[in-house]
Amino acid sequence: MKANIISYLQTYGQESFQQRAFNGVDALILCQFSYLKFDGIIPGLPQAMGKSVTALQTEALAHAFSEDTGQSGMEKDEGTGQSGMEKDEDTGQSGMKEGLPMVTLLDIWRSPNRERMFYDIRFEEENRALAEQLLLSARFKHAHFGLFADFVSAEEKVQFSALTCVLEDGSVKIIYRGTDESLAGWREDMDMALTYPVPGQEYSSRYLELAAGFLTGPLDILGHSKGGNLAVYAAMNASNEVQARINTIYNMDGPGFKKGVCQLELFERIEPKIQKFIPRSSLVGMILENYGDYRVVDSDAVGMMQHFPSSWTVEGTDFAYLEKLDEPQRIINDAVREWLERLSEEEQREFVDTLFEVLEASGVSDLVEFTRDYKGCISRMLTALQNQDPDKRKRALRVVRLLFQISGQPFKSEALAWIQEKLEK
Repeated sequence: MKANIISYLQTYGQESFQQRAFNGVDALILCQFSYLKFDGIIPGLPQAMGKSVTALQTEALAHAFSEDTGQSGMEKDEGTGQSGMEKDEDTGQSGMKEGLPMVTLLDIWRSPNRERMFYDIRFEEENRALAEQLLLSARFKHAHFGLFADFVSAEEKVQFSALTCVLEDGSVKIIYRGTDESLAGWREDMDMALTYPVPGQEYSSRYLELAAGFLTGPLDILGHSKGGNLAVYAAMNASNEVQARINTIYNMDGPGFKKGVCQLELFERIEPKIQKFIPRSSLVGMILENYGDYRVVDSDAVGMMQHFPSSWTVEGTDFAYLEKLDEPQRIINDAVREWLERLSEEEQREFVDTLFEVLEASGVSDLVEFTRDYKGCISRMLTALQNQDPDKRKRALRVVRLLFQISGQPFKSEALAWIQEKLEK
């Protein structure tokens, strides 16, 4: 088995960031960590702003992001004249501004809500192994986490989550979660081809401005999958003051933007700061309009499963790089983009609406629930498809199959066989 992010931590986890600088593998580790469910475990952005919250409910998060809140929660430090983090005289590292709630990995591990972190059974084994190795590593052991935000709304068609990490050396990492198991998240992904900006992108921009007000010094912004797109969007729409503090934007197999966005001056200003990494058979990271350079990483998975961070190959202290994408995947990517461009905006929207009517007919709100009763869900989806035009039905089924493959569903063979059978009719 090839080395991956887990074996990287096992081999190099005892080296501090003073000994070995933060790199792309470290960024991918934090991106994968951000997928864990931290509600009631990592202090939230509303708490940092002095808001009254119970279990970081959606209403509190919506209030934290509301326009009338602005940056009122970010008080100036009277001693320095700037908002941010103060020096911890005892440890010598950059610490949290007085009153800013943050927790360590040990605090997270000791939380009575710890088991909730592994709600997503699709990746429970990998996520448990990652959390344990992080806790054992000197590299991340003393990191602090806070300013957690988590907001999912089927009505608003948005799934957004972010957190902030301050490493032992005082460096700051702002991490955007990618698409999780919620159908709202997958709907938002599809809407990226139709709308700019989507709600999650707007939330990412607000989060960066709010979080930056609690922190001093340079910032790195990270994200995997949709989170990589959000990292780029937040950086390009940041205020001049915050944008000047951004060192690097780590985009780990994140999709591009609706046509024309990459030609905007806003994007061109931050493009030199972007480091984009994609696996050798990337579809997600190459869909929509893309930009600039990217590095291709080897993977020990096949096809769409390469999208998942645990499959990316590590060689020594860096990724194992390849010269270019696999040729069959490049042809597929070109075909997908060409198909999207052929459809009018009205046709694209009608297709997305039809697709999610079918998915919502399953009667569940996320893919974990789907996994637990996939036979019943598929039966309900079949009923919803019966009234669709044959061509629309086939297109919807193809995308449903693709979404299942991308999402890493542990389906039994009959589930995908059912979809294939309907496609052949």
